[in-house]
Amino acid sequence: MKVSLINGINQNNHYATKNVLKNTSNPNVHPQLKELTNIYYKPVSFGRSVEEHKSWGAQINPDTKEASFKIFTYPDTKKVTVTVEKRDRDGDLKTYELENKGYGVFETASKIPAGEVEHGDRYFYTLYKGNGEVESVKDPYSFRQETLLGESTVYDHSLYAWKDANWFKPNNKRRISRLANKQNGLTPVDSARIYEFNTASLTKKGTFEAAKAAIKSLPALGFNAIEIMPVENTFSFNWGYDGVDKLAPSEHLGGPDGLKELIDYAHSQGLNVIMDMVPNHLGPDGASLKKTGPYIKGNNQFGEAFNFEGDNSRYVRDYIVNAALNWIENYHCDGLRLDMTKFMESDYTMKQIAAEVNYHTPDAFLIAEDSREKVSVDQFGNSWHNDFEPHDKRVINPLLDYETGAGKSEDAHCIAIENISNSDANLGRLGFDSEWDFNYFHTLKDGLYGNINLDEFEKACYCSQDRVKYVMSHDEIGNFEGSRLTAKLLVPILQLNENVVLDKKDMERSAALSKQKGQSYDDALNTVRFQKAQFLAEKLATMLLTGSLDRYSTNQATSKQWENAVDRAFKKDVLIPLGIKDTSGITHSRLETMYKKSMNQVKMALARTYSIPGPKMVFQGDERADLTPFRFFRQFDSVRNEGYLYNEKGYKPGKDALDASTLGVINYSAQGRLLMNKFKNLNKDLNIINAQNPALTRGVLIPENTVKHPASQVFATHAKDPESSNEIFAVTNFGDSDYPRKDAANYYIKFPEGKWVEILNTDDRKYGGSGYFNNSGILQSNGYDNSPIKLASQSTKLFKRVG
Repeated sequence: MKVSLINGINQNNHYATKNVLKNTSNPNVHPQLKELTNIYYKPVSFGRSVEEHKSWGAQINPDTKEASFKIFTYPDTKKVTVTVEKRDRDGDLKTYELENKGYGVFETASKIPAGEVEHGDRYFYTLYKGNGEVESVKDPYSFRQETLLGESTVYDHSLYAWKDANWFKPNNKRRISRLANKQNGLTPVDSARIYEFNTASLTKKGTFEAAKAAIKSLPALGFNAIEIMPVENTFSFNWGYDGVDKLAPSEHLGGPDGLKELIDYAHSQGLNVIMDMVPNHLGPDGASLKKTGPYIKGNNQFGEAFNFEGDNSRYVRDYIVNAALNWIENYHCDGLRLDMTKFMESDYTMKQIAAEVNYHTPDAFLIAEDSREKVSVDQFGNSWHNDFEPHDKRVINPLLDYETGAGKSEDAHCIAIENISNSDANLGRLGFDSEWDFNYFHTLKDGLYGNINLDEFEKACYCSQDRVKYVMSHDEIGNFEGSRLTAKLLVPILQLNENVVLDKKDMERSAALSKQKGQSYDDALNTVRFQKAQFLAEKLATMLLTGSLDRYSTNQATSKQWENAVDRAFKKDVLIPLGIKDTSGITHSRLETMYKKSMNQVKMALARTYSIPGPKMVFQGDERADLTPFRFFRQFDSVRNEGYLYNEKGYKPGKDALDASTLGVINYSAQGRLLMNKFKNLNKDLNIINAQNPALTRGVLIPENTVKHPASQVFATHAKDPESSNEIFAVTNFGDSDYPRKDAANYYIKFPEGKWVEILNTDDRKYGGSGYFNNSGILQSNGYDNSPIKLASQSTKLFKRVG
């Protein structure tokens, strides 16, 4: 049997031996492959070698400085040339003809001597197609794209001097790895405490360089990872999901060197880096892959969709795999988050990404945003439809050895990829390490809006243990009107939907939206009403926390008559001009009380989320309950008439939306900053508790100790780490009633057996709560009888077993 060795890994031996990965001075070898000692793992590969992965695009050999070019185009293409222009000598052009290797692959026949093609030179390909057309295109594998539709730029990755060698040393306990175990000392994915951010809106400058200062405080808050929303090159500033150059960081954010400096800095601060990438579509501006080769099959709801399973699709799948490896190998990312993988419409490609990443960068981890549901899978990889399963369990089902096809032929690859129509292809294992948990979020949201179903929530908690949990992500904020959760919750609390005044402009937008969406006018009107209510809640909350409404406070009222006069002024000066009915009953005092209630709900939800074992995530600004919205601020080149976006969103996307979404633009009052800092204290303590208690990371929930009281809406879970016997009992009160009430005794609840001490209470004064309901001392439980505790409405308490 032929044996192929890649960096010391025997591809046909599925059990790597101890210390098989040795140090190497080769700068092309990623640090993750340099010093992975004391690791046992099972490599799975679809047969793509390191050399194959690194051969595409414009390559500069780091040792000899010889150059090469390689491109995939239409299989009937007659000829391909690459034209190179020296960076500092306009018009100094040289054209090289590439050799046809078959199947649409063209590459330089021999290495181009050093000095002829250099870092910074610009180049483009010319395709002489089978139908007689001649097309000049940029490089699909462009590592730097200074102009969206112009020439690509030669970029030599070996020139950047990385400073994070210590980060990749063995036994770095701060580094998260899919291969973490007691021997290597790395941190498991279950322990991830992720801070998600968008570079363009994180700071006023909106660059990689500016982001360094913004993430400096994250380790002190207990976060151990950042997730960078996509940076794939686009026309202009955006969320990142409209990229067209899949391997080139956006120039307006800082380009390749800027991103490397940011990641270098993150590692120096002890932060793991997760890169968000988009494998399911291309954005609307600057996409040229359709001209280049059979990369595109048509459109999905987001843009041009990849041809992952049609004719001539092998190198399309390889393209997206290489894009994934690019972020890990060339940018030292510790993990990847893949956007909306279900819209790839190719589980084969998902599996290939997992297999190649697992094989070539064994400790890098993968997180999917998939959202599929109702698919169960057994230990053998057999899957079936299941209406009661909240996820597609194939997504994070690990790959197995035999799936490489080893032993079937000398050079066997995974049958799922090499022959995607093969009925033996096993897609019951897609091999991701975790995924975003939509089901948990939606079930939690029901609880926040007063519709908690404790049976469904219990199921959501148990099914979420291996998945990334969050109270809000960029999706739940920005895909609607863009307001934060504290503002969103004010809408039902203040009954703003019923108290919105719709004006002529609102009616006109409703009519336009009805026509645009092909829906009834009443449905469109309800959408407009809902959006306006959300905007009003956001406006009121912002005015409250910036001190704009302080003059309407009646806290120091000397008489009921004076209080009533202030309330009338509040109605006349604030509510009516905003478009809120004068019969709403909203006063400054009620707004202040209801805002604190919404804050209590968010704190309750955050602590409940942190009490479930597995990875957690917080979106930028939410660590302190910031009110800065996150609007849809993409600027379009291809769409000149943006009226339809205004009709849909209720605001005009673009620069104004970006400015409104940038952290730091709201000038909070001292009182507002105090409230936000208290919330930040809660997030910090939750991060610390998670770091110190393995029951909340690698632990498991104990079903028999779950407590559900539907009448009172009280819910409790028991998390236990089997290895250390660490145990946490978390109690959440979703209801509006405090316990004990004046008409009732202390609230009684069954604790697991043992001695328990309260370690966190979201109603604590230091978190902005009332502080009245703190418990002290040790609670003793025999595991059978109910124990008395005090619970504030809409609060969560964490107890730790101490004996």
